[in-house]
Amino acid sequence: MKSKLIKTFFLDIAYFLLLIIILILTKGEIRNFLINIQNYSSQLNAVNINENLEQAQILLSQVNSVASKASLFLFIIVPLTIFILYIIFQGLTFKKEKNSYKKFILINLAPFIFLILTMFTFNTYLFILWIIISYLSFILYFYDFKKLKFAITKIYKFFPLYLIYLTLQILIIGFLYLSYTRIYISIDFIWLFLLSLLFTLLFSYYKIILVEKLFN
Repeated sequence: MKSKLIKTFFLDIAYFLLLIIILILTKGEIRNFLINIQNYSSQLNAVNINENLEQAQILLSQVNSVASKASLFLFIIVPLTIFILYIIFQGLTFKKEKNSYKKFILINLAPFIFLILTMFTFNTYLFILWIIISYLSFILYFYDFKKLKFAITKIYKFFPLYLIYLTLQILIIGFLYLSYTRIYISIDFIWLFLLSLLFTLLFSYYKIILVEKLFN
């Protein structure tokens, strides 16, 4: 149990640290995209279209190019990178048998897609749908696909377990990001980082209990 907890903990903390790094880099890259678009837009507004139609077309083309790159980066590259990261690190911590890794990938694909759609559209119905799909995926990983009805009828028992699983991840990400924002304030940074490590340890232990005891 101890060796498994240590292994799971290091995989989890590596996952969350890399996730935070990706989010921080993404924020900076988006800022650069917005600055470039703003600069090109300012130049475009300053151009007299009647006198410099060709220059206006060039600037407009550059704005569209930056916007396309930003969309590709934000909607494709970043989500795909995060998904691969999640599959690599979290898949190893949930692995129970030979085919469980493939099952983990397939089961998490649908909730991940709905999560991305929810984040970019801020749609309440999509958020509710994501909660439902992610809960069912969470339960069905431990059970056979034929037990979908079982996951629904036992929702009073299993949904709280899923909420704990989800809440711990949110707390870890939150404390890690806050520790980054306080990186130059040593006391705040240390306390926030230690809290993130504590919740990561709880998260790792909780997953081991789920895999080995509650769902066996």
